[in-house]
Order: sequence, then C-alpha cells, then structure tokens
Amino acid sequence: MRKLIWGSALGLLGAFAPAVSFADGYIGLNYTQLEQNDRFFGEDEFDTGEVFARLGGHINRYFATELRLGTTLNDKSEDGEEYRFNYHVGAYIQLGYQFDFWRPYLLLGYTYGEEDATLNNNIRYDDETATIKDTSYGAGVDVNIGENFGINAEYVQYYDIGDVSFKGPSAGVFYKF
Repeated sequence: MRKLIWGSALGLLGAFAPAVSFADGYIGLNYTQLEQNDRFFGEDEFDTGEVFARLGGHINRYFATELRLGTTLNDKSEDGEEYRFNYHVGAYIQLGYQFDFWRPYLLLGYTYGEEDATLNNNIRYDDETATIKDTSYGAGVDVNIGENFGINAEYVQYYDIGDVSFKGPSAGVFYKF
C-alpha cells in the first residue's frame, strides 16, 4: 500500500511540474500542531505534532499549486496506547496575492492519509478503517525574509467527517527557486 501511495505522490508531482517550473517555485517544511477529536484516549480532543514537506509553484500572480507529504513527528502515547499518522499526502491550490513582502492566501485541496492506533488490547486498525480522505481548506500567509527565504503560518482543516476532525495551526520555512 505504501508503494502505491508514494507512486501516486510522485505522479502528482509530475502533474505539478509546470507550476514548479515557473519562476516562483518553492519548497518548504512546516510543523503542524494537529488537533483532533479523541476516539481512543477518553479526552475531548488531543494533539499530535506533524511535519509536512511542501513543494509548489505559482501559476500566476493569484494562484499557486502545492503538493504536501507528511508524517507524525510527536505521536500521542498514554498508558501503552499510541496514535500516529503513518503518512499524509495532499494536493492543494492557493488563491492569494503578493503585497510587498507578504502574501496572504486561501487554501483548498484534498488530503489522503493513513492513521495507526495501538490500544491496550493490542488491536491494530487495518487500512480500511485507518484511512482518512477528505477535502481540506484553510488560510495562511507567506512572509519573505530575504530574496529566496521566507516563513509561513497557516491554519488548515484537513479532515472533518462525522465526529472526527483534524485541524490545526502550522508554522514553517520555505525556499523559493
């Protein structure tokens, strides 16, 4: 299954190649404090720390496309129970505008991922019940701090179906090429 996901991600990367070849391509790394409804630990919600690699490009002055690959950096562990994402893959489009050194934007796209939970009774969830896939949306801002370097802040709702949602703030760095 992982080979299929990574192969699909590389295929998506090929689809984004025209945008990346534009003069305003970028690559970045973000840390997200992912808040989610608790289905496992008996709390209202809990957080995990996710890291996302971002690859994108500006199609024109208003639109950019982006591919994200991520995984859990800080999982939720408690009394022998553990929760984490094995991976997240997402394709997004941004609508924004460059104002001097900062660029606010709205984000819309699709996220696919695989979550992994081990409970006290050592039940491991299979691929069917551990897969998330949903339309994602958010807002953020890119701030240039040099000719090629910048910082990024955003808030994204990655998943919201039934009583389960994954959302949170993110901060990161990027390099424009």
